[in-house]
Amino acid sequence: MSKRAIFIFVVFLIIVFSIFFYLGFQIDKKDEKKLLSDVNTIEENIIDDQENETIIETVTTDEKTTPSTILTLEKYYQECGHTIVTNDTIPEEAVNLTEEEVRDKYADWQLEEFSQEEVVLYKELDSFCGEHYLLTEKDGFINIYTVDENGVVTFQEKTDLSVDYLPETDRITLKNGLMVYGTDELNKLLEDFE
Repeated sequence: MSKRAIFIFVVFLIIVFSIFFYLGFQIDKKDEKKLLSDVNTIEENIIDDQENETIIETVTTDEKTTPSTILTLEKYYQECGHTIVTNDTIPEEAVNLTEEEVRDKYADWQLEEFSQEEVVLYKELDSFCGEHYLLTEKDGFINIYTVDENGVVTFQEKTDLSVDYLPETDRITLKNGLMVYGTDELNKLLEDFE
């Protein structure tokens, strides 16, 4: 093969290679434009979908009591004006109840607070709280009586505390009867009389 034929063959290859390179570049440009167009179309569809999307809010009010729920009972006693508050875990038969079910179960109570952690019930009673004591003097010694919720006075014990050494005002008070609220106040008063 002559040098001229080799030269023509090489020029031919360069021209063919340049044509393929140019066509490939043009095709790649068209694909890029098409890809950008497709991306824009997808973004527009997403925005349209978001604008047309309906938001549905749900509210769950099915909060229920659990075995660890604390039941707080507040009893207000009108006869003495005291409020007794007790706290305990909720009874087994009141576990897994909704607020409405608790209201139904404890219909004679006011529901003050309801949550999974605590249920607070309130009631007013036309009686004494049952935390009262009556101190009186009998046969020269201090006697202790309990006063129940119905106001019934019951003998509890005769102390060994003599009233002989008490001031006259204390002896008169004990003769008439001294009402005391709670065991703490009872014990403090007995210590004072000693």
